[in-house]
Amino acid sequence: MKIIIIIISLFFVSSCGQTKDDTFTLDPSKPIEVGIESIGGDSQEVQIINVYMINHQPVSGIQFKIEPDTFFNVDSVFGGRCQANDFQLHSNDKGTILGFSMSGASIPESKNLNKKDNILFSIKAKLKQEINAPITLSPIIASSSAKRIECISIPFELIGK
Repeated sequence: MKIIIIIISLFFVSSCGQTKDDTFTLDPSKPIEVGIESIGGDSQEVQIINVYMINHQPVSGIQFKIEPDTFFNVDSVFGGRCQANDFQLHSNDKGTILGFSMSGASIPESKNLNKKDNILFSIKAKLKQEINAPITLSPIIASSSAKRIECISIPFELIGK
């Protein structure tokens, strides 16, 4: 009887708190997921746009285009996993962003599915007009062998619109 209780207790303890959603397994066959994690700012004009990337393989180069390009004038791009991995970031005011490392560094695989833990970079931009449609990112992502990696872009919609 004690053995049965111990086995049931061990099964119960090992199954508590574990769901399929909590686990993250690297799978290089999966596409890279990119999107906007959040948009906010301390004024109506200046906005900070946080862009995330969940990747299952190292990334050596990035190119993004914010679409539509009618909502923002991009001022600068900074921070995130790009900065932590020695990437240079370049942008134009229409929303095209390039990132790469002159030293050959790459952005390592994601460690989890949490978008906040996977912020790739942040964009400082001026709002040109009210956001009244979904915003998407058109990405081109390169592997360490300079091959294009399959990506999916998750549209961002402001809640309450």
